Amino acid sequence: MKVSRYLIGAGLAALIVAIDGAEALAQQLDTVTVTAQRREQAVTDVPIAITVLEGQTLNELSIATLDDLQLTVPNFQVTQTGIGTQMFIRGVGTGNDPAFEQSVAQFIDGVSYGRAQLIRAPFFDLERVEVLRGPQSVLFGKNTVAGALSLITAAPTRETTGYVTATWMPEFGDRQVDAAVSGPLSEQLMGRLAVRYYETDGFVSNPNKGRDEPSREQFAIRGSLLFEPNDRFDATLKLEHNRFDSRGREIEVVRDVNTQTLPNGVPLTFANALTGAGLPGAITNSEFNFTRDADSDEFADNTLFNATLTANYDLGFGTLTSVTGYLDYSRDELADLDFTNYFILTGLLSEDYDQFTQEVRVVSRQDQRLRWIAGGFYQSSTLTNNDITGFGPDITNLGFAPLANVGLERRYKTDSTAFALFGELTYDLTDRLRLIGGLRWTTEDKDATRQIAATTNPLGFDAPLVTDPVVLATIQAGLGVELNNPGGGSGHDLSQSRSESRLTPSVTVEFDATDDVMIFASYKEGFKGGGFDVRGNRTAFFEFADETVRTYEAGLRSDLMAGRAQFNATAYFSQYSNLQISQFDGTIGFNVGNAGKTEISGFDIDGRIALTNELSLAAGVSYLDFEYTDFRRGNCAFQETPDGDIVDGVQLCDYTGRRGRFTPEWTGFARLSYDRPVTDTIDFSSVLNVAYTGSHNIHDNLDPLGNVDGYTMVDLRAGFGTERWEVALLARNLLDEKVLTFAANVPFASSVGANTQYAVPLRPRVVGVQASLRF
Repeated sequence: MKVSRYLIGAGLAALIVAIDGAEALAQQLDTVTVTAQRREQAVTDVPIAITVLEGQTLNELSIATLDDLQLTVPNFQVTQTGIGTQMFIRGVGTGNDPAFEQSVAQFIDGVSYGRAQLIRAPFFDLERVEVLRGPQSVLFGKNTVAGALSLITAAPTRETTGYVTATWMPEFGDRQVDAAVSGPLSEQLMGRLAVRYYETDGFVSNPNKGRDEPSREQFAIRGSLLFEPNDRFDATLKLEHNRFDSRGREIEVVRDVNTQTLPNGVPLTFANALTGAGLPGAITNSEFNFTRDADSDEFADNTLFNATLTANYDLGFGTLTSVTGYLDYSRDELADLDFTNYFILTGLLSEDYDQFTQEVRVVSRQDQRLRWIAGGFYQSSTLTNNDITGFGPDITNLGFAPLANVGLERRYKTDSTAFALFGELTYDLTDRLRLIGGLRWTTEDKDATRQIAATTNPLGFDAPLVTDPVVLATIQAGLGVELNNPGGGSGHDLSQSRSESRLTPSVTVEFDATDDVMIFASYKEGFKGGGFDVRGNRTAFFEFADETVRTYEAGLRSDLMAGRAQFNATAYFSQYSNLQISQFDGTIGFNVGNAGKTEISGFDIDGRIALTNELSLAAGVSYLDFEYTDFRRGNCAFQETPDGDIVDGVQLCDYTGRRGRFTPEWTGFARLSYDRPVTDTIDFSSVLNVAYTGSHNIHDNLDPLGNVDGYTMVDLRAGFGTERWEVALLARNLLDEKVLTFAANVPFASSVGANTQYAVPLRPRVVGVQASLRF
């Protein structure tokens, strides 16, 4: 921990203090161009807290997923949960419910990828990645209350180029091949074709299945055509297919803490309770050691298709841009939800999502005193989410014999349409002072249905309904599930609609203190639409409200040392209302609702410096203060005394005054890049990346046992190459840190007084080689 802080501190100091003698030796930094404000700008001209990783850096660090990306971006976290995937910026993200829009919106070439599972999709052949912190509601849309992740894919080129890169990491059987070819097809038409294949054997041992998990296989292919008949018009058509599948999961039981002792002196852990109930060896491991218990043949099969057409036309006074996007995504998954070697509880999921979007905007010329952006946006989408909570035969041993071989089949569908108008004006009050004002009006309609019924098959859809009144009574009275079965008495057949409209403004003042230093202050509002709960078991709380945010930011952007260094800083304060939350209820369901008020504040600092012609440094550090200021409806942790609101007859816990999950005070990174020739044709290049994440809580219900210590991740790449080829050594997590990213309680364990938790680990150290050919 101390080493990482010293490295980051030293890196930041180097960004501010000129090094004697280095100026004469160092070359200027390359200009990083971004489109964070829907037009091309140097990153130092953008009044947004932004981290940019260009394609070369992504390749050097072997970043192929968001799991990799989070280790190089402060205040940015991604984790897998028991039933989903979550992404957070500045401690704000989205819970488990599939109906939630993403608080950190993901865009690929300007098209929103709004489903949580799409975070798991591999990304490849990218020009750059832009991570924008804070609400971006005017230009990007309503679901950017925490920030936006913008991925820009590599475009077709007028010159014939291409590459093939193969990566092998033998420890866990990682095998990856990336390839692309680009060039002219005619005088006016260019094309690009890129592919990715990846497979791995897994890094967590499952002795019960006799294999390592999760084994993964990914295949992705993207084709792009750029039509450019003249210097006033261009159009790009992109078609992409992704398939990313896995077998097993990296989830293990990491603690089994008893609160009672049997008369014979044996601690009443959940493992011992299961043994006493006639299920010996149900939990053989309850330590964090990359070993798991599971008996289900778990799988997750995901397919994604995207078509994007982007056209630009020079109007003379500005540029007209049209972005048309179509997205089709499907997911089938079977998950072991009891985390034991017996069939007690499983989850079967089938999800389909299709989306059409159309954005039209006009960006004025930038050589005028008054500059503007104006546009409109339309989105239509349909989400179908069907799942089964399956009770196996072994649940009999837990005293729930009527539930054996019963499935709770939930069917959910929502249709959504959204329309928005947006605009932004930039006015030069003086040569150095600018005022920027933006406004977006959004209206959205949603129609949703949900049914829950008990069936006679825990592992298949469309099975006959349960008619046994004992089974129905056990489910409703014992588990609190309201059913739609004949004789069930609840009529869980919901159909509801909601409409909402909002204005989200932003105001920014920029001042050029010098030719190389810009300072700014801004005020922004944002919102994320409400909706309807997918995974709820009761009818009373089907609908949840939208969440809103007000953010104040101030900072500076600077070019220093005659272009050899950059230094950026942003301070912020945000007030969130009605954060949408989904928390495990301790049995088989989730509670969805809204956290009253939340305040976050802190600062982000980053920069780059060319120390010499051969050595450069990039570094960043972020501080985060997070507090629930009015949240009396939190789920209680194990044996926590309820002191919050009473909801549906159950008293919850007061989270007011607490920090949220995934809110480390300090995060940071330092990255050293060293390149030098060793012969007339062969160069040596290396990148050392050190990333620090401070202590924080990862538990779904903020259980104190979910506090994890800070950790430092070190990655290294070093190799030799020419313009045509390169061979490099790769090392990820070089210090072999043992890191958990998410934790929650194992179902039914609390009934015997055991605090039994499962968690999701990051991979341990891996070392491999990478070879590339370029043409």
